[in-house]
Amino acid sequence: MIHLNSEIRLTDELERQLMQEAIEEQARFKPGKALKNLFVKLNGSSKQAAGVKVAPRNAESAA
Repeated sequence: MIHLNSEIRLTDELERQLMQEAIEEQARFKPGKALKNLFVKLNGSSKQAAGVKVAPRNAESAA
């Protein structure tokens, strides 16, 4: 991220270039971040599934 002094004035062309770079950075696919989000999502759903208690089946309940 670029931090600029508030006294610095940007030219229109430089401002357009910086805005374009920021937009491209947001739209860029990041496989590492996508995988991390997938694992976090899967881990959260597995924890929810693990929280549900199911009574074990035995021979009497099957009949």
